[in-house]
Amino acid sequence: MKTFIPFFILLFGLQAEAQNLTQTIRGRITDAQSANPVVDALIEIADSNATALSTRSDSKGYYQLDNVPAGRISIRVSASGYQPYTAANIIHQSGKETVLNIDIYESITDIKGGGVKVKSKNSLNNSNISISAKAFDIEDTRRYAGSRNDPARMASNFAGVVGNNDSRNDIIIRGNSPQGLLWRMDGIDIPNPSHFGAMGASGGPVTILNNNVLAKSDFITGAFPAMYGNALSGVFDLQMRNGNTSKHEYTGQIGFNGFEAGAEGPLSRKNKSSYLINYRYSTLALLQKAGFNFGTGTAIPYYQDISFKLHFPMKKNQLSIFGIGGKSNIHFESSSSSDSTNLFSSATQDLKYNTSMGVLGATYTWFLNKSMYIRTSAGYTFTGVQTIADSVGGNVRSAVYRDQSNASKWLVNSLYNYKISASKQLNIGINIQRLGFDFSDSVKIDNRFRSLRNNDGNTILIQGFASMKFRLSETSNLVTGLHYQQLTLNQTEAIEPRIGFNKQLSKNKKISLGTGLHSQIQNMQMYFLQTHNGSDITYTNKALDFTKSAHIIAGYDYRINKRWQLKSELYYQFVYQVPVTQYASYYSAINEGTDFNTPGTDSLVNDGTGTNYGIELTIERNFSKGFYMLNTLSLYESKYTGSNKIEKNTAFNGRFIYNMLAGKEVKIDAKNTIAFDAKVAIAGGRRYTPIDLTNSQLRNRQVVFSEQSFDKQFNTYFRLDFKVTYRRSGKKITQEWFLDIQNITNHQNVFIQSYDVLKKSVVTQYQLGLFPNFNYRINF
Repeated sequence: MKTFIPFFILLFGLQAEAQNLTQTIRGRITDAQSANPVVDALIEIADSNATALSTRSDSKGYYQLDNVPAGRISIRVSASGYQPYTAANIIHQSGKETVLNIDIYESITDIKGGGVKVKSKNSLNNSNISISAKAFDIEDTRRYAGSRNDPARMASNFAGVVGNNDSRNDIIIRGNSPQGLLWRMDGIDIPNPSHFGAMGASGGPVTILNNNVLAKSDFITGAFPAMYGNALSGVFDLQMRNGNTSKHEYTGQIGFNGFEAGAEGPLSRKNKSSYLINYRYSTLALLQKAGFNFGTGTAIPYYQDISFKLHFPMKKNQLSIFGIGGKSNIHFESSSSSDSTNLFSSATQDLKYNTSMGVLGATYTWFLNKSMYIRTSAGYTFTGVQTIADSVGGNVRSAVYRDQSNASKWLVNSLYNYKISASKQLNIGINIQRLGFDFSDSVKIDNRFRSLRNNDGNTILIQGFASMKFRLSETSNLVTGLHYQQLTLNQTEAIEPRIGFNKQLSKNKKISLGTGLHSQIQNMQMYFLQTHNGSDITYTNKALDFTKSAHIIAGYDYRINKRWQLKSELYYQFVYQVPVTQYASYYSAINEGTDFNTPGTDSLVNDGTGTNYGIELTIERNFSKGFYMLNTLSLYESKYTGSNKIEKNTAFNGRFIYNMLAGKEVKIDAKNTIAFDAKVAIAGGRRYTPIDLTNSQLRNRQVVFSEQSFDKQFNTYFRLDFKVTYRRSGKKITQEWFLDIQNITNHQNVFIQSYDVLKKSVVTQYQLGLFPNFNYRINF
């Protein structure tokens, strides 16, 4: 390791200076149950570089600590009548103020005499979550090798989440389709936040989410509480941070995700109102010219996105206005020969693909008194796709597929929170969404175009919930809830009871239980697929009910010592009312969601089922003394039954996945730090249906053995990533460089097998080989 340090010092022309670098830490302390300010809380900063610093929160809960030495710091918060809070190893940069908003719990009488639970940095934002969840922050999205600053790819390192697809950031949880995931940002359910993402999907090749604007957020993988609905597999509950309320700060960044520029600062220092904005434009054209392969052959992906937030604290209440948006386009040109580096299009196809996505929202929090508040989020979301696909053979070009579709959503999500006492908390909410759609796509069949969808209209999705949390003692919690939803399109409805429980058995042992029913509407494009009978058109999918899933999970946590902890979970899910064909077949909508195709099967009924079950193990060493390690192992089965009543593997049944991540941070001196991170991922190969070569050659198109749906599995997926990060702190500037070498062994992981009409044979395409990803960021 010592041989690397002089290299980086020489490379960047470093000169160590003895001056101490400091920066301000500020934030707000609030009650975790009522969101009201906690007055006179003691905030202490303890770090090996300096004598302990402390201050107290003011009448509105705000605090400020000046001249805190830069580096890794620890914070402790204590207040009369509240449980203590602690967080360690927080990065504190000299070029940017550190903002730590902290919520703490009021203590309750523990009639059994158990120890007091300490709330920490790793605690979840939503205290109603009992099991199968993990909190993450900006540092987590940047730390792990291979994550590309993408929250979705970061989440693939967690237990139960499969990440064996280099081309997309789909979140496959416990064998479920990625379409079962709910994305939520600041109280608003948002569409797929990915560039080049298909409508109705939950992932894509490049994320629109910018980790520079995210606050600590929650990721849930099952048995989620009653305030979340219209989801089957999990929830990504994102929070966008507020801008700095005291000084203007700027960020510049360049890397795989693009050129970025960001700014934040006060709109009014007196009122503590702030702005935050970040813009990004793709750099892949430059990378391709430099010889990098990112799976698109000779086609160049173009994209740009923007994120912003305005925050206005008032005398008693609060208002935030926020938004994200992105546009992307790519053109795959036909070729006289097959291109093994193109994972998305064939040589005989000319494909133009454009996507757009946007969210605009506002959240108003009205504090009725010290125990009650109403938080209402209202907004508008939009997503659009344009596809032009032509078949090219010789000098002949023939139109094959056209799609010009978009979907929108007007919504209001309102939450009433009542802190009845320190031991009881009531939440009641309603979520009304006006789902707008304008679908227009058609495909060429038997030398003539046939309309698949041609609909313009709207429908309403109504959701409501009630949830009650009982803090039975300082060490045990019970959360009960009921969720209801109705789709007015076909008057389908679902009632979903939920319950969660956790108990701290001792200082280092905890058990957790969670169970509940969950349901989700179908992809809106599925409802409006046309069935043609001569000149008559009917909508045979329009009456489809919700797909539903019953979850039951048991968990055990064991803290080995101050640094190491073990977590295990055992789960079972029964999925039912899955759309399948009316006639006997292997088709099931449970397998949809990992490609760019629109729903194309009509005459469906809710007769399909599925099961997911498995065990997960996490062994983690929290970041301490410059070192961390995360090991996750998931063993699982994912099965489905179609209308033919034959049980088969789902498309997502990889059966196992193991991740090992580790990193070491070395502090060279007060200004310079270098870090080394590595990741090993081993997972079951992707499932596939074998190709019928004889019939494919006869029909000059791909034909598969449908009776062998997902019976076959590619070889085990293996990837080793290695990342080197160098961070330099100046008096007013912090700079960071990293080189993240993904698939450093250049292991050939199979992506797909397809029939090549030019070669008249089955060809195998491989996922990304060795891929060096660089990034430079500056804060000032």
